[in-house]
Amino acid sequence: MSQTVKTVRNIWFITSICLLIGIVITSSYTVYYYQAYVTMEKQYKDTAAKLKDVSLTVNILVKYSNGTKTWYNQTLIPVGWSLFNATKKATHDNIEYLYPENPFITAINGVKQIGALYWMWYTWNATSSSWKIVWSGANDYILRDKDTIAWYLVDTSTYPNIPSP
Repeated sequence: MSQTVKTVRNIWFITSICLLIGIVITSSYTVYYYQAYVTMEKQYKDTAAKLKDVSLTVNILVKYSNGTKTWYNQTLIPVGWSLFNATKKATHDNIEYLYPENPFITAINGVKQIGALYWMWYTWNATSSSWKIVWSGANDYILRDKDTIAWYLVDTSTYPNIPSP
C-alpha cells in the first residue's frame, strides 16, 4: 500500500472520529435541553395551577368612539381586584384619571374624553346576551372570574338613550 493511500485513510478515519464525537456531544446537549424543557414545563403548569387558587381571569374590551375595539382577553388578576386595577394592568397602566381616591377615568390608551364623549363601562350579561351600563365607579366594582367588561368612549349627549358597545 502506498503512503498516499494510508494518508487518505488516516484523514478519513480522523474525520469520522471527529464527526462521531460531534454527534455524541450534540446528542448529549439535545437530551439535556429536552430534560430541562420538560422540567420547566412541569414547573410552569404547577405554578399556573397554584395561581388559579388566588387569581381569576377577566376579559376587557376597550371600544373607541370611531368603532375600533381592543380586547384584553384572559387577563389574569388577583382575587379581590377592582375594575380600575384590572384596567390599569390590561392597558399597561396607559390610563389617565381624576380623583385618586375614587378614580374617574378620562383617557385610555391615549384616547381622551372630549365634549360629550365620556368613558363609560358595561358588563356583559351572558343570559340576555347584552351589555348593561354600570353607574358606579370602576374602583367600586370587584371583578369575578370570567367577567367580561367593556369600556366605551360613548356620546352621552343622547342620554338617557346611551348606546352599548
